[in-house]
Amino acid sequence: MIMNIVSKKINRLIKMLKWISIASLIGIVGGLSSIILSIIIEHFPEKNNILLIPIVFFICGLFVDYIYELKGSGIDRVLKALNNNIPLTWIKGLLKVLLAGIVIAVGGSAGKEGPCVQSSASFADELYRLLKLRNRELVIITGIAGGLSGAFAAPLGTAILACEIIEHENFSYINILPPIIASVVGYIIYYLSTGKRHLFNVYFIYTLHPMDFIWFIIGAFFCSFIAYLYIKTYRKISSTFDTIKLPYCIKTLIGGIIVAVIGYFIPEIFGLGLDLIKDLFFIKYSLILLVLILIGKIFATSFTVGSGVPGGLIFPSMCIGAISGAIFGSIIGANPVPYIVLGIATSLSASTNAPLGGAVLCTEIFGFDFAVPSSIGAVIGYQTTKFDTIFKYIRF
Repeated sequence: MIMNIVSKKINRLIKMLKWISIASLIGIVGGLSSIILSIIIEHFPEKNNILLIPIVFFICGLFVDYIYELKGSGIDRVLKALNNNIPLTWIKGLLKVLLAGIVIAVGGSAGKEGPCVQSSASFADELYRLLKLRNRELVIITGIAGGLSGAFAAPLGTAILACEIIEHENFSYINILPPIIASVVGYIIYYLSTGKRHLFNVYFIYTLHPMDFIWFIIGAFFCSFIAYLYIKTYRKISSTFDTIKLPYCIKTLIGGIIVAVIGYFIPEIFGLGLDLIKDLFFIKYSLILLVLILIGKIFATSFTVGSGVPGGLIFPSMCIGAISGAIFGSIIGANPVPYIVLGIATSLSASTNAPLGGAVLCTEIFGFDFAVPSSIGAVIGYQTTKFDTIFKYIRF
């Protein structure tokens, strides 16, 4: 009897150590992927160059013509592979990181989280096959968490977000443990290499007032509507490109020309959008300019990732949410800071159908003072756009 108990404890310990080791390796790859992508973006010699955008997009399209896995959203590629039992290859994930870094550096409107996720999830899938593991879904979730953590520098929120993207409200307590390990390791690797503790290395101070609760609810519905327009616009443009019977190099060239034209008139739409989000906190933009930037960012992202160029969709979603929150704050004449956070949480949750992950992620990024707008935005964003998501291959 005692020997059986001891044997079970030892087996459980061995299993735990195995998953900690696997998750740690996956987290290292996720963190390194984010570092590589960030280095390319920061040190690329020709940043936000409208003349290079069509050229780079065309070259990316050539790669996509020969390697389909490099197309568009990295998270969508991982979801499709999981749903259809398609093996993922890490070398293709790494190549996607390199291409996406150049795309974002020259001005393409895309996120870095998608390529990082595909890289870490592909490595996780290679481990799954090499070690002959049983639960592929859990391994893929762990890979997604590692990639997201390196991109967002928020270990807890990204682990929950990864689980919700795959399992939605059915994710289990047991399945979240390896993703948390991968997220923590991915964050540590990114932090040790860059010195950045948070996505935004600024601290925002905000005091909650009772009336804010009502405005947060109204603002969340407003931002949900904008997020819904973003989702529908992207899905429509993406599906249109998919139906066009042309090589991807021509499709991406068309997308690049359109993005370059938009960026010529509205340069704020270039890149990840992180600098724009920072500016929204400290610079007062006119309402008309905010609306123009919002429209420009929605279409620039749709024609970047939707045409087939490698990139992510969550960072642009956050940027669009921040702009919509700033617009709402400007309309009611209030301090824009909490409404920008509200908009980010709303758009993030609406786009990914992940309310808990969205709320925790925004609270991690901006601080506990913003837990209320983050939570309200995430819940309302999820409920108002439920089953409408930015990802084509997400399961319900």
